Amino acid sequence: LILHRDGQAFVAAPDQVRLTRRESIDPFRRLFHAEWDEATPLGDADWDLALDRGALFAAAQGIGLAQRSVDMAVAYAIERQQFGKPIGSYQAVKHHLASAQVAIEFARPVVLAAAAQFGQRDLYSCARISHAKIVALEAADQAARAAIQVHGAMGYSWEVDVHLFLKRSLALTGSWGTPAFHRARIAERLFTRPSGPDHTFARETEHA
Repeated sequence: LILHRDGQAFVAAPDQVRLTRRESIDPFRRLFHAEWDEATPLGDADWDLALDRGALFAAAQGIGLAQRSVDMAVAYAIERQQFGKPIGSYQAVKHHLASAQVAIEFARPVVLAAAAQFGQRDLYSCARISHAKIVALEAADQAARAAIQVHGAMGYSWEVDVHLFLKRSLALTGSWGTPAFHRARIAERLFTRPSGPDHTFARETEHA
C-alpha cells in the first residue's frame, strides 16, 4: 500500500495498516481511513510517479464515463417518445448531447498523448498528465449531467446508471491531485520552460 501523510509518502504491507471504512459519494468506490505504526518512507520521485499513474488512470476513466453517458443518453433519446416523436429529434436535446460529445472528442487525444509520453519523468510529461486529468473529468462531468437531464427524473433513480457516472466523476475530480494542483503544474510548465512552435514541434518530433 502507498500511504500519504503530512506531505510525506510511505509504503506499507497490508498487515501494518488498520483500515476503517468511510462513506463515499460514489457507492461503488470503497474508501478507507488508514492508520499505521511502521512504514518505509518513499522518495519524492516514487510518490510523483504514483501520483502521475493515478491521475492518468483517472483521466482514462473520465473518458470512459463520458462516452458511456452520451451513448446511454443517445439511445434513450431515440427510444423515448414525447408529443408523438422521439425526444432526440428536438434541438434542445441534440445540442446538449452534441456539446458533451465535442468535449469528449477534444479530451480523448489529450489523454492519449499523455499516455504516450508517460514515463518521460519531466515537467513536460507531467503537465500533459495534468492537462489530461482536467479535460477528461470536465468532459465526464458535462456528459453525465447532460445524460441525467435527457433521462429526466429517471436519471436520478436506480433504474439507470447515469447518476452513478456523475458521482464517479465527482469523486475522481478530487483524487490524485485536485484541479487546482493540476492547473498549477500546467502553469509551471507554461511559464518556466521554453514554449512556442519551434520548441513544441521539435519536442513532438523527438518523441514520435
